[in-house]
Amino acid sequence: MDKFSAALETSRWGNANIPGVIFWYANELDLNMEDIGVLTAIYYAFQKSKPLSQTGINTGQVIQGCPFLTKNKFSRNINRLEKLGIISVENKNRNFNEREIRLEPLMDKLCRLVIRDHDRLNEQITIEEKNNRNSEALNVRIEQLELQLEEERRKAIYVDYNAGNDKDFKLVADFIAKKTGNLLSIKMSNELKKWLDEMKYTPEFLLCMLELSFERNIHNPKNITRIAADLKEYSINTVEGLNLYFKKYVDTDLSRTTFTQFDPEVMEFGNYTGIDMSAKARRNVYYKWRYDWAFTHALIMKAGEVMCQRTKNGGLEYIDSVLANWKAKNISKVEEAQKEIAEFKGKSKKSNYSNTRKPVTPDLSDYEIFIPPAAGEEIKSK
Repeated sequence: MDKFSAALETSRWGNANIPGVIFWYANELDLNMEDIGVLTAIYYAFQKSKPLSQTGINTGQVIQGCPFLTKNKFSRNINRLEKLGIISVENKNRNFNEREIRLEPLMDKLCRLVIRDHDRLNEQITIEEKNNRNSEALNVRIEQLELQLEEERRKAIYVDYNAGNDKDFKLVADFIAKKTGNLLSIKMSNELKKWLDEMKYTPEFLLCMLELSFERNIHNPKNITRIAADLKEYSINTVEGLNLYFKKYVDTDLSRTTFTQFDPEVMEFGNYTGIDMSAKARRNVYYKWRYDWAFTHALIMKAGEVMCQRTKNGGLEYIDSVLANWKAKNISKVEEAQKEIAEFKGKSKKSNYSNTRKPVTPDLSDYEIFIPPAAGEEIKSK
């Protein structure tokens, strides 16, 4: 007998086992074949790596056990399964490979379905529990229908442009679909129209920009639009310029949803007020106003204008106090701020006028008339 039999080696690696009940209820759980394949990979890694007392498995262990899964594709797969309520993902604030996939939601759904369809088990459920479970099942079905509707919208967009209505759009859309493994989303479709129609980018340039963005795991359409706007503003139109931009600005700080060292809004604010905004701490103050307090860029610029008009050496502290006052008064528009400024000026003028001392006209009835003695003798003699 051959001690080095390849067949024995393949048996030693084990088998990928998945509960057959998943196939039975796949349609009701809105699972497609790709979803079942991903669940099989998770089960296989779980069987190889975890004791039976634990129900979680790290994403890195799944990728290690199934090399065909790329990080980006696997991330999209588990996001979909999580939205469907099939799995839960813990430790999302950690590195992707350290996140933990838990199978309790799937097992809970399967148990509920089995109890629902099993006569003896179903008899043990009270009317209240049945109503609660029917309500939960209805909510799940609504979520599934919403996902199906979103999928149909994506297909409609894809079919429309696939028919040849816009060759440039189709070229870039096919590239995005190939890179992401999904049909074009509605948000991505709207942003793509901006890149082509408003920003006038060529498809070839967009392919280079998207390739560099996807390499850095930047998939949010708004973030990509932010990059496209920066490139447009600074007239970057070559591959060399693209590489330099991504290396110098994007790679330096990916912790924020936007790239703080290359922000036209912050640069415009600094140029307008004369405040050096190159320091990260100062940019964070701006982002507090912009995102935490939800002020528009125009309103922040208005506060900067107030600072420049009222002080000689003002700074962020003065602007912060102005915006804090507006926030307390629920001022969210430039017109409302202008009205508040006018009212403040009116009160200041009235206060200054009331504090000015007016000349007093004496009441002559309260005073005696003084006549010199010589003049008095003269009057008596007459």
